[in-house]
Amino acid sequence: MLPIDLVFVRHGQSEGNVANRASRNRDNSFFTPEFLERHSRTFRLTDKGIAQAEAAGEWLRANVPTLFDRFYVSDYIRAKETAVHLHLPHAFWRQEFHLRERDKALMDNLPADEQEALFKQEQRQYELDPFFSYPAGGGESIAGLCLRTRAIMLPHWGRSWSSAHVVAVSHGHFMRANQLELEGLSHDDFIRLDSSEKIEDKIRNCQILWYSRHDPDTHELMDHYVARRSVCPWDPKGDYGWTRIKRKKFTDDELLAEVNQHPRHLNSTQRAHRAIRQLGDLLGPDAGVGDECLDHRR
Repeated sequence: MLPIDLVFVRHGQSEGNVANRASRNRDNSFFTPEFLERHSRTFRLTDKGIAQAEAAGEWLRANVPTLFDRFYVSDYIRAKETAVHLHLPHAFWRQEFHLRERDKALMDNLPADEQEALFKQEQRQYELDPFFSYPAGGGESIAGLCLRTRAIMLPHWGRSWSSAHVVAVSHGHFMRANQLELEGLSHDDFIRLDSSEKIEDKIRNCQILWYSRHDPDTHELMDHYVARRSVCPWDPKGDYGWTRIKRKKFTDDELLAEVNQHPRHLNSTQRAHRAIRQLGDLLGPDAGVGDECLDHRR
């Protein structure tokens, strides 16, 4: 059984957030030789990121009624700096590298134009399916990230702290992977959320995702997470309230409707027969290639 409350906090705005956003707009001025020599693990918070972390801590202290029992933080520097500025009472943080951000391998800390030049073909392949595919340049797929949390962190929290209230300071993609796992969401749900322009679907800097086994309406304690609250504490309109978790199951008709969204490209028995005949004509009559090749019973 998972902790009574499991609260994720994304790190505040980091140097990497600022540099990468500028680079996507064709401004590589932040990518100095010194900056390029860094791994993204070492990125610090900006002044804005520190203010975001302080706002997140203020919101947690005011709105989470029970003090946290256990405190986890990613091994990345920006997450540790965020944890410090939350100013949570009685915090003793456990550093956990399994909470790290998604691995981007050769794309790590690389300007956008260089990414495009070096990995154009890989990026095209990645965009065909951003859930299952590895990032251009290697690293972790979202499916692999889900496996990381399903196999390591969620079982650990369930075994060790099922009656506790846990906070974990981490990263956007790691939080999204936990959202998929804890809410029973699918490949298509990730694609929808990842491409959504709705502000309530995004995981912004210092976004809080709070999972609870307490029913927010009846206050009954359940054996599974019943609701998730999403809050961006530095945005005055950023409290999106509690959302009930409904783990969907599918009927045959619903599965078929999804299947039919993907047209077959090799869907004709006549086409197969024609291909066999063409092959037979090419090889000659002594090759033994004909329509009977399609009948596995012979």
